[in-house]
Amino acid sequence: MPACRILRGSVNEAEKTHRWLLFLQGDRNANFDPQKFVWLGSLSSYADDGYLMLVNANHQAKTVADLRKPGVTATLGADSTNVWDTFHRRLKELGYVEGRNLILERRWSHGYEDRLPTLLAEVLGAKPDVLITSMLPPTSRIDPAQCVPILAIAVWEPYGSCRVFPVARMSQAASAREVSAAHFRLARTAVPDASRFAVLTDSDRPFLVEYVRELGAAAAAAGVALHVLDVSGDPDLGRLASAITREAPDVLIVGPGFMRPDSRRQIVRFATSRGIPSIGSYVADGVVIAADYDWTRLARRTADLVDQLLKGAKPADLSMGAPIRFEVIVDGRVAKALGLTIPESVLSQADRVLN
Repeated sequence: MPACRILRGSVNEAEKTHRWLLFLQGDRNANFDPQKFVWLGSLSSYADDGYLMLVNANHQAKTVADLRKPGVTATLGADSTNVWDTFHRRLKELGYVEGRNLILERRWSHGYEDRLPTLLAEVLGAKPDVLITSMLPPTSRIDPAQCVPILAIAVWEPYGSCRVFPVARMSQAASAREVSAAHFRLARTAVPDASRFAVLTDSDRPFLVEYVRELGAAAAAAGVALHVLDVSGDPDLGRLASAITREAPDVLIVGPGFMRPDSRRQIVRFATSRGIPSIGSYVADGVVIAADYDWTRLARRTADLVDQLLKGAKPADLSMGAPIRFEVIVDGRVAKALGLTIPESVLSQADRVLN
């Protein structure tokens, strides 16, 4: 049972949990310190795409066994996905046991980016040793006195006065070109006769601007049409569905994170109902083929970096490296619903085929 994962409950319940944790540490007389806890209140208070984790530990420790006090790790992310499961499993492999030598504080944004500043301030108030995030949080409002090492399970470059360190380093433009090229290549291979493509995007997001620019160049070189459906000025799903119906693309390409996950899923389901296959980054969106960085491997890398930080390493000294590889997932169930036969040339690239 997690020692300090308190999502609901009173201060008295928190005190009981904290005293139990102190008992495990051999300190039966220590006073309850409410500052050791981050309060979420009610799960219904927050929406659906973000996760936050904290870690506190003895920074002089050289091995996990040297951690005399539980480490506190805070996490901020989207959903409880297999990426976070992989992160937790790797920590366990490294010798960390929640409630014994590790305290995990978790927070979720569920895709509502306007919640991030509040969640971020809340979790930093718990004074974790490390903050892990599966997104790129805003740091401009963080009090310098509250800064802690922040690791992002992301492909980006370090940024912010309260430094955020992505665990895989690559420029925004290079990453956008790489993801865009993979999506267009798979779209062309999966539907060889396609001549009309549409891309869902949001021009308020710099990454997606680069992503669409690369798609446009690739489409022009291939001699096919690409229609851009931009939700930046009008995110109305009804009008977006009407535009898809009007354009009638052979393939719909879903820009990474162009809207909240629930909205993306609705649009992809609509396209599927119209017989239009979709290609994107997240298989959970309902696309027939998903391709993006192998986030589970990056999650394992993140856990290794957390281990180094808890043993005294400095964030600037960590070896981040480039993204490891792409993961391709084919959803055979969606393909069957569409009556689409996925070519062997695509299936041979797939890391997983869902049937």
